[in-house]
Amino acid sequence: MAKKKSIAPWTRVVILVVALLAALGVAKFTTGTFIPAQPADALIFQNALLLVVLGSAILEHRFTKPADSVVNGLMGVVTLVTVYDIANPSTWWPVAGYCIAVFAVGAVCTVASTGPKVKGWRRKIASATYRPAVVFGRARVLFSIVFLYAVFTFYGIQSPRTGILVVFWGVFIAIWPLRIPELLTAITKPAAPKQEPVGTVVRTDWPDLVRVELTDPDRWRLDAIFLYAHADGSCRPVLPLYVQAHATAVLGTGLCGPVIDAAAGSYGVGMVFDPPDGLTVSRSSVLGDQADDGEHGDILGFVVEDSSVGEIRFETWAGSECYEGRLVWCRVGAEVVHYQVTAGTTREETFSGDRHGFQVATASQLGIISSEKGFRKFPWLPAMNTPVFGAPHDFGKDLERAHDTDFQWGVVPGTSLAVSGPFVENMEYHTALLGVTGSGKTELAFDLLRAAAAAGVKVICIDITAKYENRLADLDADNLSITAETSALLSERLFAVETGTYGAPAEKRALNELAEQLRDEVSSRVRRFLVGEDASQVGIITLDEISNTKATIFITELFLTSLLHFAKDHPDGCPRVLVVVEEAHTVIPEASTMGLGDFESRGLVGKISQVALQGRKYGVGLLVIAQRTATVSKTVLTQCNTMITFNTFDETSLGFLRNIYGRTHTELISNLLPLQAVIFGKGIRAERPIMVQIPFVQAKADLGS
Repeated sequence: MAKKKSIAPWTRVVILVVALLAALGVAKFTTGTFIPAQPADALIFQNALLLVVLGSAILEHRFTKPADSVVNGLMGVVTLVTVYDIANPSTWWPVAGYCIAVFAVGAVCTVASTGPKVKGWRRKIASATYRPAVVFGRARVLFSIVFLYAVFTFYGIQSPRTGILVVFWGVFIAIWPLRIPELLTAITKPAAPKQEPVGTVVRTDWPDLVRVELTDPDRWRLDAIFLYAHADGSCRPVLPLYVQAHATAVLGTGLCGPVIDAAAGSYGVGMVFDPPDGLTVSRSSVLGDQADDGEHGDILGFVVEDSSVGEIRFETWAGSECYEGRLVWCRVGAEVVHYQVTAGTTREETFSGDRHGFQVATASQLGIISSEKGFRKFPWLPAMNTPVFGAPHDFGKDLERAHDTDFQWGVVPGTSLAVSGPFVENMEYHTALLGVTGSGKTELAFDLLRAAAAAGVKVICIDITAKYENRLADLDADNLSITAETSALLSERLFAVETGTYGAPAEKRALNELAEQLRDEVSSRVRRFLVGEDASQVGIITLDEISNTKATIFITELFLTSLLHFAKDHPDGCPRVLVVVEEAHTVIPEASTMGLGDFESRGLVGKISQVALQGRKYGVGLLVIAQRTATVSKTVLTQCNTMITFNTFDETSLGFLRNIYGRTHTELISNLLPLQAVIFGKGIRAERPIMVQIPFVQAKADLGS
């Protein structure tokens, strides 16, 4: 680590004295007197030149504050006023205007950044004016402009005096970039030198954060490591995090590591300084084995107050690196515990008389990565100020799946870490796919039913959208639908029952006769599909041509009841079955969304719900696909032990999901992007909800267009 050498105070005094004597000599040689009396000469020697010397050597040897710029701008205007009558206004006003502008900007910055509560528009003004004030108001810059203006205006370009003065000014200005003061200090330093400290600790945030008032902000680099002289005489390494400009000082925030074997020498308690020559201090001395754990990634922040076992909060200094779904990690004892960013807020606090604004990220615990169980819960939380690392983009690419039969839902956003789970193994516990149109739920449904079919599961798709037949053409799916003529006849007889008078006995008798005929036909089709020799793994029941909602429910009930009866009667011969219900609000609606007098449909929905309640015992599982939970039977939804939720907005759905995911992940749902989902349940190898990114596949998009 390259260290910036300190400057002994006596070298600045020597440079000042030598420069003043040289200036007096130049004044005597060029004007005939040590203290010129003429306004033009006085402007050059007594004001501009001396102020360059004084400001550079003594007043601003560390850094320029906005208040210094106010004084410099005012002094520049005062010195220029004395020669207004003899100067050319066309050149005088630009220089005077520069000084006035520096004075104004410095004054605005000083006023805006002073006080116990600097926030809102005052903070914005202070931030916008700080850098212009301290750069353009620096004594070495401002008074050099005034000096050169006066020399060329009153002595001319060809004058020998101009040459002498410009050379003198150039030599003095070159002293600092050439590091002459450091050279003098190094030549004359004693055997045991004391380097100027980086700063003084003004506040400690237990256990590992320090706030340092910096003597030279340029030394507070993120790639540097410093030492901190502790009150008990020990030394701790300090890793710089970030720097903040305050009204009267510049404060740096650093992270302390454990005590190392180093002497503070003659430094006082609370000083932060460069490591002595011969001592190598690395990042691992601060971060310990976290720096080389194999997890890798950049430090994003440190844990702050109000964290809990299930959810940590950390202050970020790399705000652009944080986003919803970002995988982060930190050490809790000897374990690496992973978290996922779910929210972010802004906060501010007061220290050293100034307001400090910062961002706080909220991250929910995922747990410890296990090859067998995925993410396992961890029963404790990290300590205050524990470093939080962001997982890199290639994290997880080398992790092998312990279960090759698992279905891969997607990856953790921003990483290569696959999120998978035993969907097929647990399909009898039912799965719900929720989300608005275009969020990606139907494409995921196709992947799920293909995975089930590939595992030997029979899949029955109740299709309202008329998409399944084309999308599953490669699977040679069986068409289990009843004929269009029978569907039309069923709709007519249902309508006749609804409009008949005095209980419509004749109409009901005709409907029952058709229902018995249909039940026999449906039972035969279901039996052939389940155990027939030439049957496909996938069967499709298309209901898109049926305009009567009651007819849709009626036919669905026939198929599912026949399926459940066959499974009950043939416990050893019936294969496992996955029933995919597209647009579930049409097939299994919530009772509150149906007509008050629609008792027949309510009864049919109740029978369909028996599949959810009893089907698990007979190897029958449901995959329910819907846009909103409000319009789908809660009897069915509450039996779904795996929930996949894409973007959704309505408050009723979010209220239902809050009971499943909890507050944090439910608030995340309305911000999800397309192909992002929150998943939880038996079909995922994670013991807490997790946000996943489903990869975009162009071929699927082309098929769905």
